[in-house]
Amino acid sequence: MGFKERRQMILNQLNQQPLLFFPDLEQLLDVSPTTIRRDLTVLEAQGDVIRFHGGVKKNKGVAEIPMAKKQAMNPEAKKQIARYAASLIQPNSLIFIASGSTTYAMTEFIEDTTITVVTNGIPHAETLNKKHIRAFLLCGYIKERTRSTAGDQTVKMITSYTFDQSFVGANGIGSNLDLLSADEYEHNIKHGAIASSNHTYIMADHSKFCANAMYRISLEGHPNVSIITDRYEGDVPSNLIVAE
Repeated sequence: MGFKERRQMILNQLNQQPLLFFPDLEQLLDVSPTTIRRDLTVLEAQGDVIRFHGGVKKNKGVAEIPMAKKQAMNPEAKKQIARYAASLIQPNSLIFIASGSTTYAMTEFIEDTTITVVTNGIPHAETLNKKHIRAFLLCGYIKERTRSTAGDQTVKMITSYTFDQSFVGANGIGSNLDLLSADEYEHNIKHGAIASSNHTYIMADHSKFCANAMYRISLEGHPNVSIITDRYEGDVPSNLIVAE
């Protein structure tokens, strides 16, 4: 039985019960614990499940959407945010650009060849390289759905730098403006970017707000973090920028 069959068995079982513990998975799949752990690592990276100590549950929070599909969602809003974000880059800066469709839209507006960009976005690095902008692609586990790299090695490399600015996307923004991620991989990358940057800009269009997720970063106590969006209803908080 291959991975595709095991994946479908796990998801079918999660449709019938909210949680699956490791002994349940061993009985269901009849494969080695090593194979189960490897399968769960891939399923979490794909956004299918959320792992917790001792088992998994179905991911019903913010979703990890394939890159091609994300690019087709709210393209004008993303372009508005991307253009504004690119205008914030200063010459000779070392910046981090995280993977994602909104951050990828930003690469269209970057022209300064004096900067150096570190990224975990595969298409981001390719586009910047074609524009003769120095780009360093971080190594790590390849997430084909999002065309990005992730994992412990990726985070370790991010935290070894001190960036002038970081630009990251968001799977969602909570009602209290928490930064939400679809899985632990993205959560750790965003957390590392914030910790390693003089200023971090979160790029999120209006559709991302008032979401919910297990993985969240509170922005309270982070004066060096701002959210850039295309529109916002009500009084605009001090850490939020509406791009024009």
